[in-house]
Amino acid sequence: MGLNTETAARLADARLAEWQRVSHDEWRAMLDDKDVRQVLGEDGKRYSVVSYALDEGEGRIRMVVAVDDGGRSAFVPLVRDEIWCRMG
Repeated sequence: MGLNTETAARLADARLAEWQRVSHDEWRAMLDDKDVRQVLGEDGKRYSVVSYALDEGEGRIRMVVAVDDGGRSAFVPLVRDEIWCRMG
């Protein structure tokens, strides 16, 4: 059985939502750091949720989240990203 993409997408979206509540300065502090979490999905499976920030330049930071279940999806995880722009 493959990756449950609905559960993986919810986990990725939840992690991105966490970042939306963080200030720009806190995001900049996360650059070059990778956060790896083991999360129990609502389907009872354990997922790896890897997140990191990339400086896109001109005040933009790309937040990237990759989710896999440790099986084949570890080679091709579900990936979600968002770009945060400093206004002003």
